[in-house]
Amino acid sequence: MQQSGTKEGASRRKVLQGLALTTLAVGTGLPGAAAAQANAPWKRWWERDYRIVQTNLREIDVLQDPRQIAKDVKDFGGTALVSNIGGIVAFYPTKLEYQYKNPYLKNDFVAEQIAAAHAEGLAYLGRFDTSKALKNVYDAHPDWFVVNRTGGPTEFAGTYQACPSGPWLQDYALKMLREALTVYKPDGVFFNGVGFGQNDYAGRALGSCVCNNCKTRFRAMYGLELPKVEGFQDPNWRQYLEFQERVVADIYKRMYALADELIPGVPIFRWDDYEHVGRGEVQRRVRRAAPEWPYQSGEQARTAKARNPGKPYSSTSTAHMDYPWRQVKETADYHILRFAQQLGNGARLDLYCMGTLADQNDQSYLPPVSKLFKWEAANSQHYAKTSPLGRVGLYESEANQKFAAATPWANYRGGSSRGAYAALVDSRLPFHFVNGERVVEGKTRLADFDVILASHQLCMSDAEAAALDAFVAQGGLLIASGMTAGYDEKGRPRSALPLKSFPLEGFGEPQAAQGWTLDPALGDFRFTTNRVPIDAHYFGGTLRAGTTDLVPFAPDQRFGPPEYSYVIPGTKARTIPGVAVRRHGKGHVVHIPWLNEWQYARDTMPMHQQLIAALVERYAPAQKYVLSGVGPVELTALRSGERNALLHVINYAGQRNGRYDTPPELHGFRLGVSGNAPSEIRTLVSGKVIRGVAREGRTWFELPPIGAFEAVVLPA
Repeated sequence: MQQSGTKEGASRRKVLQGLALTTLAVGTGLPGAAAAQANAPWKRWWERDYRIVQTNLREIDVLQDPRQIAKDVKDFGGTALVSNIGGIVAFYPTKLEYQYKNPYLKNDFVAEQIAAAHAEGLAYLGRFDTSKALKNVYDAHPDWFVVNRTGGPTEFAGTYQACPSGPWLQDYALKMLREALTVYKPDGVFFNGVGFGQNDYAGRALGSCVCNNCKTRFRAMYGLELPKVEGFQDPNWRQYLEFQERVVADIYKRMYALADELIPGVPIFRWDDYEHVGRGEVQRRVRRAAPEWPYQSGEQARTAKARNPGKPYSSTSTAHMDYPWRQVKETADYHILRFAQQLGNGARLDLYCMGTLADQNDQSYLPPVSKLFKWEAANSQHYAKTSPLGRVGLYESEANQKFAAATPWANYRGGSSRGAYAALVDSRLPFHFVNGERVVEGKTRLADFDVILASHQLCMSDAEAAALDAFVAQGGLLIASGMTAGYDEKGRPRSALPLKSFPLEGFGEPQAAQGWTLDPALGDFRFTTNRVPIDAHYFGGTLRAGTTDLVPFAPDQRFGPPEYSYVIPGTKARTIPGVAVRRHGKGHVVHIPWLNEWQYARDTMPMHQQLIAALVERYAPAQKYVLSGVGPVELTALRSGERNALLHVINYAGQRNGRYDTPPELHGFRLGVSGNAPSEIRTLVSGKVIRGVAREGRTWFELPPIGAFEAVVLPA
């Protein structure tokens, strides 16, 4: 999708008028509200394709016309509107003593907005933020709120953070929900901020809550005192993490029960664990280390799809730059890159605005994003029902994310995960995340994959290991790096590895490995012409029978001063494996006993990515879809409906560090399809039908120039 500008000085209303839908409008020909009521397009909206626009309303926005707000969202290309109901501020005439009523409220804004949304054929998704309350509530009931490690409340801009163990979230939030949901019937409910947050809007890390409610509840659950410090150096930290989950899960359980009573069948949004539909958020945070991680949107979509297989999901793309600058807007090109990753991984379009569309102080990003929403509406049949099609899985587990920090090697976990992600993107290998817990539960079948990449996955349960062993025995390829499975699912060290297929029986003491190199020219696995640098640590141990070394070590070479930078004659190379491989049943396990993906995240040297790609090529079945051509692109693969494949080629050429511009068109790409390939394919962005040419065991299709992205439909 290419960006289209607006004339200088164009009014906000003119811009929105230019977004009006024509043939893509939702409707039946019946007039106004009668058509909407006759067909009720908002009923069970999540079972169809949908596009969300969140108007995160400010107090003053109740002065605007709800009918115009809904019309603008409809004209923009949305099918669902997120709008405020209550919590910190009530957007309706609440009768509850401690729920703050919007001082600008003149009528029943929520009732009017629901009616307006339905009149436009939109689903109305009600937003509650029960995470905070105002000073009068804190003064009356300070025991309802967080006491952080400084001994004071977590306060920001006159709002006080509620403790999940305290009566505000345990009881009063449910009163707010009961009052609102008794009167109003939203088509979905979105709760914000129910959790044990440790940072405020300014990013200040104030630590965990140590209020009396938490102390009492934790002692009752575990017979223990709250951790005295943050982290696994405190012996009670494992139980405390579980405590947080249990408390929040109980709040949501009671919220769900109340919603089922008052609005039965209506979904409740969560980002991590949801019954019907999930929703996350992608945003820029200036406090994060630069450069901006460009794959945030695809990473979230893949994570959600792995945690909740088969269920719809969206990550709302935040229009503002960061909390302190909510009036500063992201570029349209960044939104479109985020959305391309969402679409390529089976997620929905979702835009988050501060205030209404009409009140965006910079309107320039709206027309290009609206154009994308309308394009997706026109191609909705291909996106309505998708499922994973790539045969490469990037392994992760919730236990590893939570308990890897208990190990001495956790500092390498984040870099290893992101380096693995980037290596697969740069190898143009269509991949999906694999969630270890869903594998154990039987919700994810490893048989649907040819390759599993477990990048320095420190924590692993016996059940996960057994599932991976079975996967390998049936012919799969497991690539593991670093100290994968060296600890159990709670982060406790293992004396022996639970993976029976693994090249090692157990890990020994890790060795410092600065300046080590591998020399592929000394073996028959010559995936690069360069030497391969190793840094940080080498994770070796006792080798199992049948293990061979794929990539030998080069003899050590001194690196300074320059006059000494050579191999001393007669120096012997290490005989430990540089890359170990072992056959198990019909498949193979490869152990990279160092931090290959972490180094790729840090250095982006090509040999670390080439190693992953070459292992897949050598030990896994040929990939069905390959992409040739020069340029920074990603290839993703989905099944669309029952019979079709939906591929996306995503263009990252407009991204430089944290800057996102309109990417230049990339030329010369060819899509190769193996096996029973079709004679022609259809591109959705350029709107072309392309005939293939059989060559070298594949059918090749010359793709048109790639703008922000291209989508390709072909028989699966």
